[in-house]
Amino acid sequence: MACQCNHTNLLEETLDATSIPHAVRHPAILGALSALPVNGTILLKAPHMPTPLLGEMKDLDGAFGYEVVQDGPSEWVVRICREG
Repeated sequence: MACQCNHTNLLEETLDATSIPHAVRHPAILGALSALPVNGTILLKAPHMPTPLLGEMKDLDGAFGYEVVQDGPSEWVVRICREG
């Protein structure tokens, strides 16, 4: 699901998944995504492609899209946007 948001936010926040304890990582990230306003974006930095987490976004209220900004090999950065 490609991100359709307008990426003009020069002060885009980065959420470093490695700084969140593993036991609460997905709930914490999903909570942050739920708090995004429509057309809001966040950069998620992760030690691997966050495929399971991206799949969990479908359970959130609203529509979300994403695009891979950095595709490994030692870290991945994914821009996630709330589209509606």
